[in-house]
Amino acid sequence: MISLLLALSLAQTPDAVPAQSGPQEVRAPLQSCEMTPSGWLCSYQMPAVILRGVPPGTVVLTEPSAGSASGAPTVPTLVPPVEINSAEADRQARLIARCADASWMSLCLPGDRREARILRDAANARAALRGEVTRLLSEDKCDEAVRAALAGADMTLAWEVRTFCAASPAMTGPATAGAATVPN
Repeated sequence: MISLLLALSLAQTPDAVPAQSGPQEVRAPLQSCEMTPSGWLCSYQMPAVILRGVPPGTVVLTEPSAGSASGAPTVPTLVPPVEINSAEADRQARLIARCADASWMSLCLPGDRREARILRDAANARAALRGEVTRLLSEDKCDEAVRAALAGADMTLAWEVRTFCAASPAMTGPATAGAATVPN
C-alpha cells in the first residue's frame, strides 16, 4: 500500500511548474570507459541538440570569394620567428639535466624521461647545425649557411644568418639581397 502511494506521488507532476525561458544545461551521460595503452577512453551519449539560426542584427564574417578579389596579392613581410619564453627554456633545461640520463632509481616519471631524451637529442642536433652554419659563415659562405640552416629546418637560425649577412658589408650574395635589417 505504501509503495503504491509512493509510486503515485512520484508519477504525478505538479501543475504549477515555472517555465524556464533560458537555455537549459544538458549533460552527456557516460556510456562506458576502458583502459587503453594511451590512457582511459570513455564514451558519452550526446544529447539531442537544437541548432538555432543567427539572431538578426549580428555580423557574420565570411571568406571573400575568389571572383571578388581585386588587386595583386600582398607580399608577406619578413618577421622574426617566435622564440620560447625563458621560463619554458629553464624548465626544459632542468628536465634534461634531471631526467635525460637518469637511472631507474631516480624520481623521474617515464613520460619525463622520454620528453627529456627528445629535448636532449633536439638540443644536440641544433648545436651541431649551429656549429656547421658558424663554420660556413667563418668561410664567408652566406648562401651555403642559409641553405644549411633551412635544410636543418631551423627557421630561427636561418633568420639569424640572413640578418647577420645583411648587416655585414663584407658578405654579399643572393641570400642577402632582399633581407631586411632588424634593429636590436
